Amino acid sequence: MPIAEGASIPADASGMTFQDGKPAPTALAELVAGKRAIVFGIPGAFTGTCTNQHLPSFAQNQEALSAKGIETVICMSMNDISVLSAWNAAHGAASITMFADGNGDVTRALDLGVDLSVAGMGFRTRRFAMFVENGVVKALNVEEKPGICEISSATGILERV
Repeated sequence: MPIAEGASIPADASGMTFQDGKPAPTALAELVAGKRAIVFGIPGAFTGTCTNQHLPSFAQNQEALSAKGIETVICMSMNDISVLSAWNAAHGAASITMFADGNGDVTRALDLGVDLSVAGMGFRTRRFAMFVENGVVKALNVEEKPGICEISSATGILERV
């Protein structure tokens, strides 16, 4: 069962971000502490739905996100931080924080994984979006199919903020 609305982001759920131009271990809970944040998960950078729909939905809706008081937007994937950063530079927005869950530890802690072995991708982060306020999940939208980006898009999660 995925992390429940009303639950706190696990303190020990860590991945990687870029800090001062270098990869650095980072706890997801630290990134959302004291903030109104959106965390969205993708199965893989440079894949069709992630590149053509999911990331652009957040990049193009920065104004609407800010109007709802969202202070930070975080994209989470099981890709490594260098891949995520290159993907965001090519297709996204500098204001989106890339959070690499290369080992799947955060994905497992949130119970938001999916087996995409049939597509040759193995275990990945499920497509989702969540609104988090001061470390507590207030709304969670999880797509049933990895190729669909509706309720996990920026407009989909903004309806619940």
